[in-house]
Amino acid sequence: MGTMGELHGRLHGGLWHTTRPDRLLSIVQSRAILVEPDIGDRERSNTANGPKNYPISRSIGGISLFDFDGFHPESHEKLFPVSSWHFFVPYVRSWRGAVWLEIEREVVSEQLVSPTALLRKWKEEGLHGHNILPALEAAHLGDLPISAIRSAFLTWDNGREVREFNIQDFDHVLFNQKLIEWQEAVGK
Repeated sequence: MGTMGELHGRLHGGLWHTTRPDRLLSIVQSRAILVEPDIGDRERSNTANGPKNYPISRSIGGISLFDFDGFHPESHEKLFPVSSWHFFVPYVRSWRGAVWLEIEREVVSEQLVSPTALLRKWKEEGLHGHNILPALEAAHLGDLPISAIRSAFLTWDNGREVREFNIQDFDHVLFNQKLIEWQEAVGK
């Protein structure tokens, strides 16, 4: 798991959603990760070409999650050599940092489409125009309430800098301090 870098121990085994640091406040305000947040397609991952090429999770009315349960980068890359999971881990380079939200698997189990089931759906229904992270991407169908988030952190510097925060009892002042620290560190 060394190719996950500094975040290996933190992400491994968990169910996660990642977002740009500047988008977290809209999640907190909505009290959910929304399937259709007020973000233009040009600002969302793999959506510039419209609905026919939306990522698989969005195309089925879901939110894309990373399921690192049993994930091993080396064997995954052998099975899926063109998988772009490392584009997102530890964060999308253009973001220069990310917020990772750990999802309580048991709480969302009824709305969760596992990586195996999502890949099977992608293959069987011929959804090949929609991007998928095979055997890693899971989908939460519908909006995901923040009450289902177990833990949260902001990271930068290739995952070496990690700042935890409580999303259930969110402190805007404290998070803003972490955001300023990140911005100063990355020159934003």
